[in-house]
Amino acid sequence: MAGDKSTSIDADDAIKDVNEAMAILPRKPFGCLARSAKYGGILLLLLAVFVYWNFFRQPPLKISKATTFITEPLTSEGTRVDYFAAFESEFHGADMKTEDNGYRLIVGALGDVTNDGQERTAARRYYEQLGLDAEIAPTMTYVESLDFLKGYCNAEGLDEKRANELDDKLYEPWTLDDMPMMEPWLEGNAPILDLLAEAVRLPAFRFPTLRPEENATLVKSISFAEYQRTRAFTRMLSVRAHYRIGTGDIEGAINDVLTCARLGRHTASQGTMIARLVGIAVESVAASVGVASLQEMQPSKEQIERLLNELDALPPRPPMSRMLLAERYHSLDFLQAMAHGDESLAELFSEWDNHGLMPSTTVASFPIDWNVVMQRVNQQYDELGTGLILRPQSNKSSSSLFIGERSRRVADLFSLHYMPAIEACVEAEHRIECMKNLQRISLAMLLYEREHGTLPPAYTVDAAGKPLHSWRVLLLPYLGEQKLWSKLRLDEPWDSEHNRQFHDVLVSRYQCPSAELRPGQTTYSVVVGNDTAFHEGEGKALDDFGTHLALVVERQQAVCWMDPMSELPQSIAYQGINHNAAGLGSPHPGGLNIGFRDGGATFISETFELSKLQGLLDGTAETRKW
Repeated sequence: MAGDKSTSIDADDAIKDVNEAMAILPRKPFGCLARSAKYGGILLLLLAVFVYWNFFRQPPLKISKATTFITEPLTSEGTRVDYFAAFESEFHGADMKTEDNGYRLIVGALGDVTNDGQERTAARRYYEQLGLDAEIAPTMTYVESLDFLKGYCNAEGLDEKRANELDDKLYEPWTLDDMPMMEPWLEGNAPILDLLAEAVRLPAFRFPTLRPEENATLVKSISFAEYQRTRAFTRMLSVRAHYRIGTGDIEGAINDVLTCARLGRHTASQGTMIARLVGIAVESVAASVGVASLQEMQPSKEQIERLLNELDALPPRPPMSRMLLAERYHSLDFLQAMAHGDESLAELFSEWDNHGLMPSTTVASFPIDWNVVMQRVNQQYDELGTGLILRPQSNKSSSSLFIGERSRRVADLFSLHYMPAIEACVEAEHRIECMKNLQRISLAMLLYEREHGTLPPAYTVDAAGKPLHSWRVLLLPYLGEQKLWSKLRLDEPWDSEHNRQFHDVLVSRYQCPSAELRPGQTTYSVVVGNDTAFHEGEGKALDDFGTHLALVVERQQAVCWMDPMSELPQSIAYQGINHNAAGLGSPHPGGLNIGFRDGGATFISETFELSKLQGLLDGTAETRKW
């Protein structure tokens, strides 16, 4: 294995090479002419060495910490790092084949996801990865609600548009009185959904990764079938949860929400960026389901507490550094394959053509120093590990003729592909954490209502009507902040000498990860006004408002979490999202999160129709569809 050596040429070595080359030339005593020829030849050879070294030389890829990041394991021929084996060792762990892996239950029941269990011989390696017997036939099946309804509509002579309309109704509380054709769907899919609930409670939920051939890259080894199945399960859980809400089975609905949340957390733990993004999307579905959607069938205080406690008990999502490690393996494996001339990777060159970056003929015509490329990409991942999002320069002009500059440009162009995706993944994670904060706050308000008979007021007042404390202070006991709650003096104003010491305290549930906040600041607010659910001094009855009432919103301006006079006035909130620097808005691109009285939270687009937004804020909206 090669050591860490610079790929740049040493000037003394270059002169030595030229002198040695000159030494083999015939030496004849032609005086000045001979000397001129000699030194002219030296210049020509120096020029030749320079041209070769900087234009045509393509040094072999060195296996080193600087270039390949890891130096073992190696593939069988010993010339490449086996990133596939490294990824398996790092992310699959020892529980892939054990009973701790819940995904084994799913595959055992449904078969190999890549071919639906039909080709048993071809699936043998898939089963072996999980420690399962490939000869055992699947025992369950499933069908998504939309596919089921398409079949139903086809049999009834209805078009696909009608199937989509019927499917839309399944994402709000429904019963068999509303949708009698769905009874076979509920019965047929109950076994796999119940098994899934059992599977995601296990410590692990590992998807196997199969290598098509020995030198196949990690990128080409990713199977999207598992993620498609995961998204199908998510939709099915949401449909059944809304059925259970519609029939008053709140316990069952909570179980489906928790199954969905656990599935999302397990999916995000697979390591890769695509897994993390799918997992985040699944968790957002879980957060959006409101178990208190029907006024006549409300969850009890104990049920809300169970939902809160079990959501808070979910294992943490792996740190972003783990995803960056997996993506580094994928990127370096891809570049290593390019360095070894794998023709199957030529599509990357065409991508550059499509984006108007570096012409593919440039890459094909001139050598690339892949040591320089991989070193530069490694450095960029190191910077990402510190939390810095780099902005590689895009240069649409033709590539430099110098191999070093050309190679650095290739690295930067490669980075232009994955940097935006990583940045988007970071924001997606921040947005779901913000959404979950608002979900928890909404559920905490429901707990407050169960104990006090009303929602919390926007702020409390003393006998003289002077503001004392914000609703955020009143919710502390319901958000796991009893210790902080006990330290505050509620009979004194929020800015009294004693209470002032808590202004800079960080309450995690009041912190949007995307917002730039000073200590003690928050961007979560209620909307105060005659038509809204919040007023000073006294709380309003929850039953005075519809189920699609917005309880807590994001605002653009940050305020102290204890400040009772910092809530959004109705007149400003009614202007829309991201239309007023003092109004509704968020650092999330394109909209904001809102927590609702049904106990769910949803991201709302800034283009949301203004009249419908006002209906959410005053509780008169008949639906949350947009």
